[in-house]
Amino acid sequence: MKETSPLANRDFILRIKEIMKQDNFLLGIGDISRATGVSQRKLRYWEERKYIKPAKCSADGQHRKYTYFTMAKISLIQSYLATGYTLKAAVAKTKAHDQVAAAIHKLVKERLVDINPIKNGYQFDLGSLADQPQTHVLAIIKVDQPTQLILKKN
Repeated sequence: MKETSPLANRDFILRIKEIMKQDNFLLGIGDISRATGVSQRKLRYWEERKYIKPAKCSADGQHRKYTYFTMAKISLIQSYLATGYTLKAAVAKTKAHDQVAAAIHKLVKERLVDINPIKNGYQFDLGSLADQPQTHVLAIIKVDQPTQLILKKN
């Protein structure tokens, strides 16, 4: 496996963190509809009911733009609907997960220090322990294996 240089890894991580800071990646209603399988008509209805909201909307209300986060939310609502939940229950369950999604985003944005390729996977360095700055938490992710967390002293 080709080794990635530490400088290339740092550059990649900085780029990913910068991308994660941005919340202006926007998609049109047609893009969202195609990506999620939810009709534009349903999306407009969900919007009327305040289940979702566009990040931007033209003055005449004809052109809507949604964030990737909203697309994920729409997909989650749709998955609950597909398994028998009512729309109201699907939205409630999805809202309960909003804070978890924000926390995962924060975790990656703040803690990801390095990524190294290993045989059949990757090693993610999630930074040092608060009370042991010389000890880092590593997540070992390999194909077809459970993720492992280990501590490594530098």
